[in-house]
Amino acid sequence: MSSSFQSTKSTPFVENSKLVKSREVKTPPKYPSFAKRRTGQKMSQQFEYLLILDFEATCQENSKGPILPVQEIIEFPVVQLSTSDWKEIRRFHQYVRPTESSKLTSFCTSLTGIIQEMVDEKPTLSDVLEEFNKWLKEDSRLENNNFAFVTCGDWDLKVALPNEAKFKNIPIPDYFHQWINVKKAYAEHTNDFARGMMQLLKIYKLQHQGRHHSGIDDVANICEVVRCLGKDGHNYRITSNDQPSTTSSNRRRFREAVAPKMNK
Repeated sequence: MSSSFQSTKSTPFVENSKLVKSREVKTPPKYPSFAKRRTGQKMSQQFEYLLILDFEATCQENSKGPILPVQEIIEFPVVQLSTSDWKEIRRFHQYVRPTESSKLTSFCTSLTGIIQEMVDEKPTLSDVLEEFNKWLKEDSRLENNNFAFVTCGDWDLKVALPNEAKFKNIPIPDYFHQWINVKKAYAEHTNDFARGMMQLLKIYKLQHQGRHHSGIDDVANICEVVRCLGKDGHNYRITSNDQPSTTSSNRRRFREAVAPKMNK
């Protein structure tokens, strides 16, 4: 038995124009409104000097909650870099004796490598701040508008120092009230996000130096990242006044960029 079929000319499938239009949505940037990347170009920097800072503080396991009555700085390291050649000029490093929780927890020692004997006979925070201010003034090239602090996250100068100083009624010099978060600087330069120092080192194929969560070692590693960004054409600016984006994904990235020490 045979059968015959009527031949019909096929017509190309055309998607509904409304559906096509609904999918024409541009992917939002990974971090809010940043300048176009200028890879490899030598930039005229806003600041002549960058002071890389990374505090370590008293702490205990998360399961035990925050350390009370206040978290105290126990290591205060700063390295001064010149943005003209990205070389280290000098450094300040002092361990600090806590007065509220004078006995370091085993968790704190395990994390930072700081043992009790390293802080017992050291000056308190108020004395260290005075020492640092004298150290700062020893370099006559430093002026109010030609240097800025750089941190990896906002915790050091937004949380740690202000909280302890407020609790102990210690005045904070004005120069600590603004800073550059290197994680935000990286996001601005690349329109991408890095969770912390270790990821930034990996991105730039840099070898981690020393002990993670040793303040002075972390400063050395952050310096390497700062150099890479600067040599790659990033012009450092103050980020401490930045506000999070209104989109939920960017709010999450902003929270991670300002997250405390564990994301360093």
